[in-house]
Amino acid sequence: MTRIELRGLSKGFREANGTPHTLFQNTNFEADENDASIAVLGRSGSGKSTLLKILAGLDTHYMGEFRFNEEILQHKESRMAAFRKANVGVITQRYDLLPERTALQNVMLGLGGNKNAFRDPAADALGHVGLSKYENHRVGRLSGGEAQRVAIARAIVKSPAILIADEPTGALDEQTENEVLDLFDILRARGSLLVIATHSERVAQRCARQVVITGKKVVGV
Repeated sequence: MTRIELRGLSKGFREANGTPHTLFQNTNFEADENDASIAVLGRSGSGKSTLLKILAGLDTHYMGEFRFNEEILQHKESRMAAFRKANVGVITQRYDLLPERTALQNVMLGLGGNKNAFRDPAADALGHVGLSKYENHRVGRLSGGEAQRVAIARAIVKSPAILIADEPTGALDEQTENEVLDLFDILRARGSLLVIATHSERVAQRCARQVVITGKKVVGV
């Protein structure tokens, strides 16, 4: 069973001028595989990207409890690192790919590097996103939609229990967005829990559940 929880989450930061700013104040969030996919909504600056970083185990500077399958991981750096490596895939709007490397090499990085043992699973992941013919194409020469597919392949190559996507279609046209959303439906059917931050109502409607960040809380829609 895959279950992730945040309990009593509080987090803030200081503006450049020193003014304190609170993003979350004693809020909770929970999800498991029964949710299938969750859209995280909210105005710009509300904390959507921060929430996703916390869920991915990339941001640990907050107050509260982080639980994965009932185990408290907060303040346990080695366990948090193991959680990220074994269970989490991340997709960003900017792709975060290496443009001078091929699509296959970029996906192999999702498994840890350029090892022969990683070639077959990386090629399989590219096949899942319809890019088998692009294995040896340099990412810098791909279209935006193709690059996003490579980023998705890299995120899913290790079959993550949790897939975190931050505005994954924000830079795509409507047709390519639909193609990416279809891929997400396939991933959801394969058992991954998807958590997607988005401004798009179309993307949100494709998710099984929606939450919104408002008033420093994460609440259901």
